[in-house]
Amino acid sequence: MASMAALANAHGYFTSPAGRVPGALFQSECGMQAYYQMSGDINGNIQGLQQTTKGQADYTAACRLWMCKGMKYADNTANVQKYTAGQTVPLVFDIRAPHTGVANVSIVHTANNNLIAKNLKTWTNYASNSVPAIASQSSFSIKMPTNLGSKCAKAGDCVIQMYWDAASVDQTYESCIDFSMPAAASKRGLDGGMEDVVARPHARDFSPREGSE
Repeated sequence: MASMAALANAHGYFTSPAGRVPGALFQSECGMQAYYQMSGDINGNIQGLQQTTKGQADYTAACRLWMCKGMKYADNTANVQKYTAGQTVPLVFDIRAPHTGVANVSIVHTANNNLIAKNLKTWTNYASNSVPAIASQSSFSIKMPTNLGSKCAKAGDCVIQMYWDAASVDQTYESCIDFSMPAAASKRGLDGGMEDVVARPHARDFSPREGSE
């Protein structure tokens, strides 16, 4: 199949923690051919999936191939990570075959596919064909943001997303890790929030706060 050939050129995916994988909802919304394709090789590119799903009667707009390559939270509820704001998180992205491009790791709000924490890790020359493999491009760490409030408190609302774009071959790869993260403790200055700080009439007023006795 031509679509399978398109996938063979370059690919990669999160292996630790494990990225989203296809399941029953992916099959229902993206179609049987896409399900077979991703079940056979999870590493493939979005353009290859677009080629596969084009004209397929069982493909629906709910698939959202440009959101985690169509992979669904509902198919991956058993693999949700739990993080805290400011935590350093080690990641492993398996580059199965290189193609020079740009890449970044960001946090995405899944409801609208918006980046809410950009470029926690970024590369301007990723998986280059012209040099030997660089270990730090496969095994690296990110620091979880402290300014997201409760946006990612509920599992399924946010993902850690690897975005790798090899424009020279028109291939784009995405892999997403599900996680939940409660709001940072709202002590003054920790996350920019002041929710638990009771204001005094003046900065130099050290009288007891209301309700503190």
